[in-house]
Amino acid sequence: MSKLVLPRLLSDGAVFQKDKPIHIWGFDEAGIKVDCSLINADGSVAATAECNADENGRFNMTLPAFEAGRVFAVKIKDADGEEAVVNDIITGAVWFASGQSNMDLTFDRLRDNYPELIASSENDMIRCFDIVSETEYSGPQEDTRTGSWKKACPENMYGFSGTAYFFAKRLHEMTGLAVGMVHASLGGSHIYSWMSKEMLEEYPELLEEASRYADPEYRASRIKRNEEMSAEWFSNCDDNDAGRNGKWENGLPAGVKDSLEMPRFFEGTALDGFSGVVWFEKKFKASKEFAGKEAKIWLGTITDSDEVYVNGIKVGSIGYLYPPRKYNIPEGVITEGENTVVIRITVNHGTGRITPGKRMMIFNDSCKPDAWSNVVPKGAIDLSGEWKYSIGAKNDLPYPDIDFIDWKATGLFNCMTAPCTKFPIEGIIWYQGESDSHFADYLKMSKIQIEGYRKLWGDEDIPFILAQLPNFTIDCGDPDCESYDSWWEFREVQRRITEEVPNTYMAVMIDAGEDNDLHPMNKELVGTRLADIALDVKYPGTLFIPSKGPEIKETVVNKTFVGYEVILKFKGIGNGLIAYSPDKAKAGKIKDFAAQAGGKIYPAVAELIDNNTVLLRLATPEFPEKIMYLQSNTYTGDIIYNTCIENNKKVPCKLLGPFVMEM
Repeated sequence: MSKLVLPRLLSDGAVFQKDKPIHIWGFDEAGIKVDCSLINADGSVAATAECNADENGRFNMTLPAFEAGRVFAVKIKDADGEEAVVNDIITGAVWFASGQSNMDLTFDRLRDNYPELIASSENDMIRCFDIVSETEYSGPQEDTRTGSWKKACPENMYGFSGTAYFFAKRLHEMTGLAVGMVHASLGGSHIYSWMSKEMLEEYPELLEEASRYADPEYRASRIKRNEEMSAEWFSNCDDNDAGRNGKWENGLPAGVKDSLEMPRFFEGTALDGFSGVVWFEKKFKASKEFAGKEAKIWLGTITDSDEVYVNGIKVGSIGYLYPPRKYNIPEGVITEGENTVVIRITVNHGTGRITPGKRMMIFNDSCKPDAWSNVVPKGAIDLSGEWKYSIGAKNDLPYPDIDFIDWKATGLFNCMTAPCTKFPIEGIIWYQGESDSHFADYLKMSKIQIEGYRKLWGDEDIPFILAQLPNFTIDCGDPDCESYDSWWEFREVQRRITEEVPNTYMAVMIDAGEDNDLHPMNKELVGTRLADIALDVKYPGTLFIPSKGPEIKETVVNKTFVGYEVILKFKGIGNGLIAYSPDKAKAGKIKDFAAQAGGKIYPAVAELIDNNTVLLRLATPEFPEKIMYLQSNTYTGDIIYNTCIENNKKVPCKLLGPFVMEM
């Protein structure tokens, strides 16, 4: 076995950060001399370095910085003649992309939304190093456990982060640079999952918990506990499921009368609070255009897990609530005339649903749907409407409190982030917070994280660009309840991070989400907005449209007969302000301004009166103490954008972000 080992980041196809010294490191026999040569494409030597491995076998060398566009190989050779060569290296812009599920979401999930882009994605200048999620609680690791550099091309795209790819694509298109994305994310993770022990020294309870998971025996016992408790709960469902025993996948028993209009929440029906297994059935008629042919069935998202059968044939299943149910129906399954689709749903927490606002349909190549629309296309089979149902098994056992081991403090940092901090980068993009929207210390912890990352990468000016949480409502609860998940308050925390931490920026995304989906599909908008900020900050002169939304430059308050009027004048308007709603159902009026006066909240009647001014009319007898904008989990009407010119037409560009302004 070779003694000379390089980290995975130093592998074929790597992008080295332009204009920063190149760090070469690795592992060999203690004390041995190691030489490094940076070799040009023509075979000449661009730079050399040498060192001796330390007592633990680690070696570190620094090569000079080079401008963008250089193509190199790296040859490393030790005194025993062992050699490692890294080929196809290019200098360009390297960005670290991290966070939770919306950063992690890949083109495998996005394939129906971007088929043409995937098919034409071949580009050697966009490369991604994707780290598969793993944790370690004993301390920072020397190397990632997974990862290799992959170039953008159709066969690689399905594993690329959508947000990271669109960020890289925009940077490359606007600068011509090679762009390398180092991607480390995990769905459901907390900010402290991505922080080191040193960063969390003020949080001893988190570190105490993490230290327990550093013990392999303890960790194995917790994994075993999770598996046993989960198996017991699901076995209680399966063993007592009348539908499984009665082969309801072929259709519900004759005489079943219970039915529900789908899609909908189970709340407010006879299934309100139900946990266990419930079977749904719908008959549909198929024309000869469908008979015997391959087709697809889309059912939106389902809480929590499902199995789907068409004419008794299982066509798909998913074990948790978030992914869209998109299954292939094989040839020969659908017949002309009457057919049956059956869904076996397992509800874990008494909050079952087939998500409202999602399409339920069967289609084939003759009637493909628009992936961005919510309309069932002409010729497709619409499955919304009445579905019969019957309970297979009620589970009175409480769903087990699963211990999500991978989300504990320091675990993801140690295994996925720490090994990357030796690799020079241009900046960091961060899309995280859905799991921390209730976390009171997020602002403080974020400041510590950003400072800590900059220290570890050895650059106190590294830009840190946040993706603000988008619009989302369906799982946030009742605004009048204490358990309400207030994303708008968290967005204010994110805004404050950018005000209080230098060289930190935020891309506003309140129009980029889907109110009924935690994982919105429009990652192009997210990646592009993050990239436009990066272009403005790191590559000045490359962006000819606004990089961010309008900002208030002047406020005037006047007393009126019925209250007050507030005049807001803006800068950063591009080609002028516009009021616009991406959701046509919400379009018509500006509804999301309000004011606080005398301790009460008053809605504001808002009007865009010229290309840089918004007028607010307030029916309050007291002077407004605060002006608020978009202080809810979603927007409800037209929202304010600056504009740019595309194809000789003024179009919305970047939106005014949510804010609370003291008067």
